[in-house]
Amino acid sequence: MANLLSTLFASNEMYLSKHVSGLNKRQTFPVRNRIPMREFLNGVSRDSILVSGGTDEERSVFLTGIVRAFPGCTVMLHNGNPYMTVERLRHYGINAENWHDNIYEGMTKAQMISLLTENEKDDDLSFFFSFALEVCEVLGKPLTLASLSQIDWLGIGWQEELLSVRGQRERAMDLLSRYDRHMAASSVRGMCRIERLTRSHGNANGTSVDSGLQNGRVVVKAVYGSQSAITKQCLAIVQEKAEEGQNFTLVLDDVYVDAPIIRDNFRNVRLILSGADITQYADNMRLTNRVCSVVAFNHAAYGSARAISEYYFGEYDRLYSDISTGNSRSFLSPTTHNKNVTVRQSRDIRLKPENLTAIPVGVAFVKLCNGVEGYLDMR
Repeated sequence: MANLLSTLFASNEMYLSKHVSGLNKRQTFPVRNRIPMREFLNGVSRDSILVSGGTDEERSVFLTGIVRAFPGCTVMLHNGNPYMTVERLRHYGINAENWHDNIYEGMTKAQMISLLTENEKDDDLSFFFSFALEVCEVLGKPLTLASLSQIDWLGIGWQEELLSVRGQRERAMDLLSRYDRHMAASSVRGMCRIERLTRSHGNANGTSVDSGLQNGRVVVKAVYGSQSAITKQCLAIVQEKAEEGQNFTLVLDDVYVDAPIIRDNFRNVRLILSGADITQYADNMRLTNRVCSVVAFNHAAYGSARAISEYYFGEYDRLYSDISTGNSRSFLSPTTHNKNVTVRQSRDIRLKPENLTAIPVGVAFVKLCNGVEGYLDMR
């Protein structure tokens, strides 16, 4: 009888252990569930997507695949990712153009000077750009970066041109009197600044955002530094198009600003926010109010992997079955062997951070808005 009871108890113990293990398994992230690319693309449909981790090339392959799968009006801003150039996108059959726009259009001179000087603390450069914009006004040139770059500030051609403008001689003489040795020295630094901006932010063979959105193109622009004035102005232009009701996809790689176009849920704009580590963008991880599908590539930093796991893949109540044994004996009775089984629970992360730090190149863990979870292999 004792052996029978022991067998029954062991059987119940095993059953309970398996039951607890099954409950835990159903709640943890399915790391072995492979999701084919076609199923993934069907699943994300028009979802906004958060992408974190991996290399520039990994993210570019993923983003290119998304853009190809869902052709249409797209604005793509990236922080100098060499794998997201117009030439590379065209190689994969994407109708892409460089963003060639006067991003200063509609701005006051003070706003333009702020953008042109960016983080410069030297007031001399601000004085030069104020002077240069006034020269453009007298010459009848539009207040654009192109106009500033077309003037040889080290030569005398622009000065002769000033004197030849009819009806502006008094203003021209005032400008020339202000162009002293100190201003000339500032103009050298100003020309270098204009050259960098022209090289980084302009392309004469590109298209405007309006034209790109109207013709269903992918408009691409490299912006350097998420918090740069140029980046903020580009996002302000994109937000204006969104507020006009235009439908398009906004792709951002390593570009994040706490701006309404990113934070708020514009129903006519699909957001694809990508970065090497999106945990660095905001302390509370509240990057956007949109409901997003999540794609997580390898994260070298354990702290980032843990933050991604906790916030985007969630936690669950993990069950533990504990067995305790003991002996008891009363007066004139044989020794009784006791076994107690207790079940306790504790919060645990669904996707172990170690999985995010160990996944190979080309593989990402994904969590879709439709509830599908698993890993995506792009190799």
